[in-house]
Amino acid sequence: MNKLALPLFMIVMAALPQVVSEYQVYLLTLTVIWAIMALSMGLVLGYIGQINLGQIAFVAIAAYASTLLRLNFGLSFWLAAPIALAVVVGIAAIVGLITLRLRGPFFILVMLAFAEIVRLIIANWQEVTNGPLGLRGIAPPEPIFGVSFASKTAFYYLALVVLVVSLAALLRLVRSKTGRMLVAVREDEILAEFVGIPIMRQKVTGLCISAFVAGLGGILLGPFLTILAPSQFTLFASVDMIVMVVVGGVGTLAGPIIGAAFLTYIPELLSFANHFRPILMGVVLIVVTLFAPQGILGLLRGFKRTLAREARDGQ
Repeated sequence: MNKLALPLFMIVMAALPQVVSEYQVYLLTLTVIWAIMALSMGLVLGYIGQINLGQIAFVAIAAYASTLLRLNFGLSFWLAAPIALAVVVGIAAIVGLITLRLRGPFFILVMLAFAEIVRLIIANWQEVTNGPLGLRGIAPPEPIFGVSFASKTAFYYLALVVLVVSLAALLRLVRSKTGRMLVAVREDEILAEFVGIPIMRQKVTGLCISAFVAGLGGILLGPFLTILAPSQFTLFASVDMIVMVVVGGVGTLAGPIIGAAFLTYIPELLSFANHFRPILMGVVLIVVTLFAPQGILGLLRGFKRTLAREARDGQ
């Protein structure tokens, strides 16, 4: 991602609500929230090198923790959010210390079990979470500095700010020493350990950062949807995030955002086949893996190189 891409992205995304309908603003907000969650999965897939089917658990923990703090203790959104994020990071650190010693299918299965445990707790702890009925009537964030978030457009801009700040922070991270060490561990753990990189610490740090970003998406879900229920945090949600990353481009930061937009609007266009959405996600994943392993971003880069090559040949 070059230096002009992020400011241009901000300008375009900030201008869109002014020229589209209210329903399109809803879809844009949904896309932005999915993009935040997909970014967290992109960090795990592209920079830690693990497939995490339990990523949705961090989203669920943040969403329920922040909402319960607001509903049961009267905290404002702005006080509940950092507490919920701290809880998510703490749980991610504990889970990471246990699971990141595992590799391949063992890590995948344990994280899948972790996500299912979280979902079952939410579904069965009725005294706290209201069980399958979920938490309803979740209010938008309270006004801050005189800015109200009651309207769909205002909430969209809040979500967009969270996405842009997350993107900028992750961009700085992957270019830092920590980011380079994460890539080194992903590529060859034995060699990374040989040159003195603390492998376990780097993996846990990466998982905690990804959980924090996933939590950012989680704390926005409640106020956006006004309802939280266990059915929103199933295995398919983690799979959707993986598909978004793969479709957009693994190992990039722009890829998850492109994938989130693609997989928000394509099902919308195919709303008549909503019951077949899991099948469609599987088909998309197979097609992209076979014919565009570097995702949409890889196709765009290849097209750009082709145009540049033709321009040079024509001179």
